[in-house]
Amino acid sequence: MLTIIRTMLVGIFRDAHTLVWTIVFPVAMLLGLGLYIDDADYSERLLAGVLTTNVLFGAAMVTAFYVMAHRNRGIYKLLRVTPFSTAAFIGANTAARTALTLLVSGAVVVMSVLALGVKLSGLGLALMLAILMIGAVCFTAVGFIAANLSKNESDVNMISNLISFPMLLTSEAFYSLQNAPDWLRTVGRLLPFHYFVEAMGAAVGQSVDIGDVLPPLGILAGFAGLCLGIAVYTFRWDADGAAYRAGKRAAGFRPGAEG
Repeated sequence: MLTIIRTMLVGIFRDAHTLVWTIVFPVAMLLGLGLYIDDADYSERLLAGVLTTNVLFGAAMVTAFYVMAHRNRGIYKLLRVTPFSTAAFIGANTAARTALTLLVSGAVVVMSVLALGVKLSGLGLALMLAILMIGAVCFTAVGFIAANLSKNESDVNMISNLISFPMLLTSEAFYSLQNAPDWLRTVGRLLPFHYFVEAMGAAVGQSVDIGDVLPPLGILAGFAGLCLGIAVYTFRWDADGAAYRAGKRAAGFRPGAEG
C-alpha cells in the first residue's frame, strides 16, 4: 500500500496541471489579495479561504481529471485483475492527495505568517491540520464521484464545475453571507464546503475556541464518510464498466468470480 501511495504521489508531482492548481494558484491568491487589501482581520479570513478553496479545487477538480484520464487510457484495467480492491485503490489515491494538500498548505501557512503577519496559536495549528486532513479526504472523494459520472473530458469539466462552484459561491470563504438571501445560506448548509470553511475559519487566529471548531468538523467528517462510500460504490475500472461492479468489488468481488 505504501508503495502505491508513493507512486501516486510522484505521479501527481509530475503533472503540470496539478502543480499549477495546487501550488501556484493558492500562493498567488494569498499574496495578491493579502498584500493588496493589507488588513489583519481580512488576512485571517483570506488564509482560511485560500486553504479551503485549494483543497476544493485541488482535490476535487484535479482528482476528477486525473482519474477520468487514467481510466479512459486503460491504465486501471491492469489494476482490476489484481487483488487490489476498489476501496484500497481509492484510499491510496486519497492518502497521496492528502499528503500533497498538507505540504502545500504548510507552505501557504508559512507565507501568510511571514508576508501577511497572520498570528496563529498552537491549538489552532493542530486543529487546522485535522481539518485539512478530513477536508482532503472529503473532496478527493468528491473528485472520484465526478470522475465516475464522466465519460470524457467535457463531461468531467462540466460535472466538476457544477459540483465545485456552487459550494464556493454559497460559502463564506472570501466574503460574508450575512446579508445574502435565506435560500442561499440554506443551500450552503446542505453542502460540505460550508462546514469546511466554518471549521477552518474558527481555527485560524490567536484566540481559538475548540467548541467552535468541533461541530462543523464533525459534520464535515460525516460528509467525508458519505462521499467515500459513494465514490467506492460508483467507481469504474474502465470507461465502459458499470457502476454496480464497484459495489461488488468493494465487498470482496474479484474478476472471474461471476461464473
